[in-house]
Amino acid sequence: MTHSGGIPASRRWRAGLALVVGVATTATGVGLALAPAPPVGQAGALAPRAQGSSAPAGPHAGGPPRQIRIAALALAADVDPAGVDRTGRLDIPADPRRLGWWIGAARPGDAQGTVLIAGHVDTAEAGRGALFRLESLRMGATVEVAAAGQVFRYRVNARRGYAKTRLPADLFATAGPPRLAMVTCGGGFSHGAYDSNVVVYAEPVP
Repeated sequence: MTHSGGIPASRRWRAGLALVVGVATTATGVGLALAPAPPVGQAGALAPRAQGSSAPAGPHAGGPPRQIRIAALALAADVDPAGVDRTGRLDIPADPRRLGWWIGAARPGDAQGTVLIAGHVDTAEAGRGALFRLESLRMGATVEVAAAGQVFRYRVNARRGYAKTRLPADLFATAGPPRLAMVTCGGGFSHGAYDSNVVVYAEPVP
């Protein structure tokens, strides 16, 4: 699949449904279902987590992320706080050049938990999104996250592809080792939707 010269016509007609992480596409929008994957063999979309859109309890070393910079991708993208809608989907910005930080996630600088940031890979109206080339980001690349007047640096240490309804439960963890997770759509594109999700993980740089 080539990406030169803009979005191929075969993808352009419904590219607005680019980011669907954890739920099926709909005609009205896309989003991130805040729930772990169902057991293997269980059919249907993920049930939304109980309405828990507030930030995790406890002190925070940093603040909400405001911008992400990735030199290896020539990327600088603003980040907006994102809650969940009535279906449990992450309400990320419609503009694919902006990203959404789940307000139930950890914050940069926290001693534990996952800083979860997601964005559209592209849309029919605006073209390529900020995370359009996330799938090609190499291991060891540096990601800078601006928050609370500070810059927090992370080093990419893993990249995973998941089926849309099978995101790992620990992606939503507010405990465990501190890390950054960036999510967008990836894989093949057919019938108006991408067939998988790309998650790039990064660890804090001491």
